[in-house]
Amino acid sequence: MLLAVPVFAQDEGDGGGGFAGGFGGGGLSAGGFGGSEEGDAGIEGPALGTRAPKVDPLTDIKTWLAKAGAPPMDKNQIKPLNKLYEREVKLLEKSFESQFGMSLENALAAERSPSRGRRGRAPNPQQTAELHRMLDHLTDLVVAGLRMDQQAALRKFQSEQLRAKRLTLMKQKLAAAGLTLTSDQESQLESVYARESRLRTLAIVEAKGDPYDKTVSIIEKQTSQRVVQLLNQTQKAILSAAVNKTKPATAAEGSVPQQRN
Repeated sequence: MLLAVPVFAQDEGDGGGGFAGGFGGGGLSAGGFGGSEEGDAGIEGPALGTRAPKVDPLTDIKTWLAKAGAPPMDKNQIKPLNKLYEREVKLLEKSFESQFGMSLENALAAERSPSRGRRGRAPNPQQTAELHRMLDHLTDLVVAGLRMDQQAALRKFQSEQLRAKRLTLMKQKLAAAGLTLTSDQESQLESVYARESRLRTLAIVEAKGDPYDKTVSIIEKQTSQRVVQLLNQTQKAILSAAVNKTKPATAAEGSVPQQRN
């Protein structure tokens, strides 16, 4: 059953990578730092985007600190964070161009272009994935440069948003499988996802800007296991049957022997 649940819940949430994507209305990959809250201005910051006016690369973080009820950045933080941002962007530019023979600025412009994929070369999946990874890393690194009270409040706010989404989706999946939880099980389910949220927040803050995907993935797998453990045997059987229905038929099951003449 523990092996079956991840199959049933494989699209359960946004865990793992890209947790920083709360910034810029979909993350830096959609136009984060230096853009509006909807991410329409892009990453035209001090180190990137000579074709556009310079903007504050910390705009989105300031906005999200306010939404999270975290202490705002003071004047003494601005200059060091801007330097951190500029230094890291320059490194990302060199790495990206070395890998793909294309400037990071041009790649970002192509990613945001409305005609992307309609004309010219088709999008390069590896290039797009690396672009998103780099920009998420940039967000994480700058957030890690905030004071601990600011980081903790911001990351808790993000994790709580994700907790609500994942909890709602799991309830929908259990209901779709034909399961009705008791009030006690509902309470236990809430506690399971509250635990996940706390551990995710702690893991991301402790990463200090380094990758945390594997740690968060382990935490989310533990959550799936705990969800199964709170079910009774009848409910587990119902869930198992629902999982099995979603599995594609194997080649052996789906093939029909050809009749020989």
